[in-house]
Amino acid sequence: MQHLLSFLFIVEFCLVLFLFAYQLFEKGLTFKGGISFGLLFFIFIPIWVMILTGRIELSVADFGTTRLGDIFLKDNLPASFKLFIYIGAIICFLYFPSGKEKREGSNSFKIRLGFYFVLYLSITLIVLEASGILEGGNWYANRHDFYESSGSFAVLITFILNACKVLIITSLVFKWINKEMGFYRFLILVGAFTFWDMIFTGNRIFVFCTAIIIAMLFLRKYPKKTIVLIPVLLPIVFFSGYFASIFRHMRGPLFLNGIPTPEVFYTTLKNAIKLDPPEPVSFFLGISESVNVNVIYSIFNEYEHYLFGSTYLKTLLFYIPRSVWQEKPESITVIAGDYFGGPSLVTTIIGEMHMNFSYLGIVLLPLLLWFTERVLKRMLPGYHYFGNILLFFFGILMFRMPYSDEFLVFVFVVLILFFSKLRFKYTRAS
Repeated sequence: MQHLLSFLFIVEFCLVLFLFAYQLFEKGLTFKGGISFGLLFFIFIPIWVMILTGRIELSVADFGTTRLGDIFLKDNLPASFKLFIYIGAIICFLYFPSGKEKREGSNSFKIRLGFYFVLYLSITLIVLEASGILEGGNWYANRHDFYESSGSFAVLITFILNACKVLIITSLVFKWINKEMGFYRFLILVGAFTFWDMIFTGNRIFVFCTAIIIAMLFLRKYPKKTIVLIPVLLPIVFFSGYFASIFRHMRGPLFLNGIPTPEVFYTTLKNAIKLDPPEPVSFFLGISESVNVNVIYSIFNEYEHYLFGSTYLKTLLFYIPRSVWQEKPESITVIAGDYFGGPSLVTTIIGEMHMNFSYLGIVLLPLLLWFTERVLKRMLPGYHYFGNILLFFFGILMFRMPYSDEFLVFVFVVLILFFSKLRFKYTRAS
C-alpha cells in the first residue's frame, strides 16, 4: 500500500507539472498557473521528501510546543490517501477549460505606480508612528500590540497595505515586461521594496512570490539562456532560499532592541544556522514550509469540530468589530493554532476546506477554485496581462493563505485600481 500511494503521488505530480508547464509556455501567467505552482512547491516538495526518506520531519525549534509531530508515510496511509484525493480534486479544476486568457503586453489602462506607492508609504508611516517602532524596543512586539489594540482599523489597513504591495510588485513586473523599465533598474527597485517589506512585516511570502514571478517570466522569455545559467543560478537560489528559511529564527531576536547593529545581525545569523543547519533534507523542508503538510495530516487524523463554511463567511463579515460581535468567526490559521497548540498555523486551502466540510470538501474544493477564478477575472475587465500577473500572484497566495483574507486583499486591489482611475480623471478634468 505504501509503494502504491507513492506511485499515485508521483502520477499526480507529473500531471500538475505538465499542466503548469503548459500554462506557463502557452498562456503565460494565469490563476491556474499560480495554483499549480503552489501545489508543486508547498505540497509536493514535502511529499517527495516523505517518499524518499519515509517521513516529513517537524521543526521542533519552531513548533515544539504544538501537538504536531513527524509524519511517517507507513503510519499515515489513510491520511495520505485523503491527501491524494484532495490533490486529485484540485487537478480536476486545473484541467477544466478556463476560456481565453488575456493577451500578453496589452492593456487599456494606465498604471498609477506612484499612487499605489504613496498609499503604501502613508499606511506604513501610520503603523510606524502609532506603534512606537521608531522609538526603539522590540520591533515586532510593538507592531503586534498596535494591531491588537486597534481592532477593525488595524484589519482595514492590513488589507489595504497588502493590496498596495501586490499592486506595486505587479506594476514593476508589468513595466519590465512591457520594456518601460530596464531589467537592472527593475531588479533594484523590486528587490529593495520586497526586502524592506520582509524586514517590516517579518513575512517572507511576498518576497517569495516576487522571486517566482520573475523566474517564471524569465524562463518563459529566455528558456535556453535560463537552462545555460542554471549552474550559476543554483548556488544563488540555494543561498537565498536558505536565508529566507532561517529568517524565521532571526526576525524576533534581530529587532529585539530596535534597528540591529552588524554585530547583532552576525550573532543572530549564527544562532539561526545552529537551529537549522544547511542540510539537503532540512533545506527542502524549510523552503517549502513543510509544516503546512504536517498540519494537513494532523487535521485529517484528529480534527472533528467542523466549521460548516464559517471561515469563508469572514469575507462578508470582516468589517464588524469583535466588540460588537464577540462570536465573529476567527481566521482559519487562528482556529488551527488554538486546536493544535502554539502559534497560528497555516492549513493551506486543502486543510481549510477539510476543517469546514470534512469529506464534502473534496467535491466543494474544485468548485470553489472554479468560482474564484471566474469572479477574479470578471473583477478585472480591461486589465489584460497586468490582470494575469495579479491572478498568478493570488493563485499562489490563495493556495497557502486563509481564503477569506486573500479574497479580501484582491477586493481591495480592485478598489484601489478603481479609485486611482477616479483620481486620474478628476485631475485631468480640473
